[in-house]
Amino acid sequence: MNKKLKFTVEIEDENGKVIAASESERMVPYIEEMEEQGFRQAFHTLETAILESRKEVSDGILSDYLELASLKKRNNPGEK
Repeated sequence: MNKKLKFTVEIEDENGKVIAASESERMVPYIEEMEEQGFRQAFHTLETAILESRKEVSDGILSDYLELASLKKRNNPGEK
């Protein structure tokens, strides 16, 4: 039995409207599985899931935000 690890990152404007979001989900071992696998293996599985999810949401939110900035710049060429 696995549990789901879920990372969600959002960038909001001053009104609280989400303008960019990124989400990642990974399965992680349940406590009983951690006992069966042994601490080192279970920790490695958990740590890997966390690091991969963090990278995925970081890359996703950065890409989305830069794309929004690029679109705004193209639509308003004289604006700085």
